[in-house]
Amino acid sequence: MPLDAFVDEAMTLFSREPTPKEILVERVGFLHWAERDGRFDQAVEMLNAH
Repeated sequence: MPLDAFVDEAMTLFSREPTPKEILVERVGFLHWAERDGRFDQAVEMLNAH
């Protein structure tokens, strides 16, 4: 994810009222719940493949 896109999305999340307890850009969704959903090893493999 390009840095400018990340910053834009993060700042949009920060501007919400009330401010979310966690600021998570959409692209981290696959990793955020990976352990809970039993996909942790697969998520780590995806990250290391690049």
